Amino acid sequence: MCQSTILNTKGNTIISYCPRCQNHYVWQRSFLLTFTLQQFECFASEIHVKQYDREFVRFPDGTFRTYLETPMREVLLTFTELEWFDFSKAIQESYYMREIYEIINKDIKS
Repeated sequence: MCQSTILNTKGNTIISYCPRCQNHYVWQRSFLLTFTLQQFECFASEIHVKQYDREFVRFPDGTFRTYLETPMREVLLTFTELEWFDFSKAIQESYYMREIYEIINKDIKS
């Protein structure tokens, strides 16, 4: 795994970015998602669309959670309301932070 720069931290969500290979890492309590630059942009766009349009259902442990489908039908990511808020905000803010880092780095290299 690359030496990456932390773009954002919110609650249990940490998002980092490696400018060398352009991979994004989304760290959450029990999972780690890895995205290429293009995949992260698509993922951030989808999260933005779904940010406020979430249904929370009672899980067997009594906690209300929402879920996020993955390309693997058998794997769903679940979030409490606070976890979802932190996760979706961290994704959006990281998207913009990465753009700022790229602008700064482009100016430094010029």
